[in-house]
Amino acid sequence: MSEESLTGMIRSGHNDLLRQKLLEDPSVAAIKTEEGISLLQYAAYCRNDEAIALLTQYRSEYDIFEAASLGKLEIISRLLREDPDLLNSFSPDGFTILGLASFFGHHELVRYLLASGADPNIASDNTLKVTPLHSACAASDFNIADMLIRKGADVNAKQAGGYTPIHSAAHNGKTDLVLLLIANGADIDARTDKGETTVSLALERGFADTAELLRKQD
Repeated sequence: MSEESLTGMIRSGHNDLLRQKLLEDPSVAAIKTEEGISLLQYAAYCRNDEAIALLTQYRSEYDIFEAASLGKLEIISRLLREDPDLLNSFSPDGFTILGLASFFGHHELVRYLLASGADPNIASDNTLKVTPLHSACAASDFNIADMLIRKGADVNAKQAGGYTPIHSAAHNGKTDLVLLLIANGADIDARTDKGETTVSLALERGFADTAELLRKQD
């Protein structure tokens, strides 16, 4: 069974096929993708909860990046006690545990990691170059964004393409998140590498109220 076939099952939600493959060969659960991440991690990225549940039946241990994606605080706490250098390390596909926890909305875990000294300004070590705040804003998570900002996250950090956190918030029509970012120094006039503005991104998705708020702030 090829890695590509398995990731295709997970991505498309063909969980019955995945279940059958796992029954036929439990070692399938240990296969890595071409990016070097586990199928369990891949299922988390796909937000495929059923696939996650299936794969965890065949896994007795988790690495720290899987644990961060699934919000397993106790496992992360133990792994960090064993190896503190993991706190700001990168997953095989380039993300920190704080970045993953922020993207997947694990509030308690984000709070724990920040209290433990995780750096909120480390960008992913891949082509995306996203910080945890970019990830929180992409996921429209106000509370996590607020936690990160309170710990010094750069509200004007640029990811690939020149996008800043407020671009994501505007594009998603999250006015409360836009206001949080502005209150903490976000540049509402920032442009992406393509010349897109916060207003144009809000209008692109039909969020006229968000666009109007941004115009009034200018």
